[in-house]
Amino acid sequence: MATAMADEAAGFTSRLFRLDGKRALITGGRGALAEVIAATLADLGCAVALASRHEAECAATAAAVAKRFGTPAIGLSCDITDEDSVAQTVGTTVARLGGIDILVNNAGASWWGLPQDIPLKGWRKVIDVNLTGTFLACRHAARHMIAAGGGAIVNIASVGAYLSYRPEAGQVVPYTTSKAAIVHLTSDLAAQWAGHGIRVNAIAPGSIETGMTETLDAATQEKTRAGILLGRFGRPSEMAGTLALLASDAGSFITGQTFLVDGGQSLA
Repeated sequence: MATAMADEAAGFTSRLFRLDGKRALITGGRGALAEVIAATLADLGCAVALASRHEAECAATAAAVAKRFGTPAIGLSCDITDEDSVAQTVGTTVARLGGIDILVNNAGASWWGLPQDIPLKGWRKVIDVNLTGTFLACRHAARHMIAAGGGAIVNIASVGAYLSYRPEAGQVVPYTTSKAAIVHLTSDLAAQWAGHGIRVNAIAPGSIETGMTETLDAATQEKTRAGILLGRFGRPSEMAGTLALLASDAGSFITGQTFLVDGGQSLA
């Protein structure tokens, strides 16, 4: 009797994660998290484009990635809130890398303040970057993926999508609201595009050593750390395994899901 393993040779599991010949666009392409995203994909053989308003920093990261992993890597300018800029960035990625198989939406913004005091411009900034920007990148990348027969999209959400903070713990209502919307956008787009072979998933990081966590005062950081089951903040590199799964054929039967990488923060 034939078994599920009948055609699998030794090493098949590691081969599932390989991204040789694939091309990826990473928005929000500067900073520690972007560097880990680019390194993870490049280490698996993927060519990468890093894009943000800070083109020089994206280019520097791309150069370091290309040197370290021997894969093509480029830095691009992109204003994620401007549709023409997003369309141009996607088009440039396709032109320079030869296509786009993977999109990682990493661009993000926040605005700190009590909801009754947050100016409308603060709310709009966060929604425009986190939610509308993610939608624009997904839409323009998906057009190329549909024509090519498929692809993988990974949106970066947040554990904040599942938490409601008291004022002393966090005054980030626009941020958490936008990240909760990304969770639902992810499942909606997965349902819409499954017939085109496009998988859409999200990663919801918990409190990571870089980013928003660094903006908290020492007392708030300690209180936040105490609320994480593993008793510490996460490292950016601890997102690599989940990203590799969702971007590769190892996750070929996964779509519409959000994966919490939070050390148990959402459970504490």
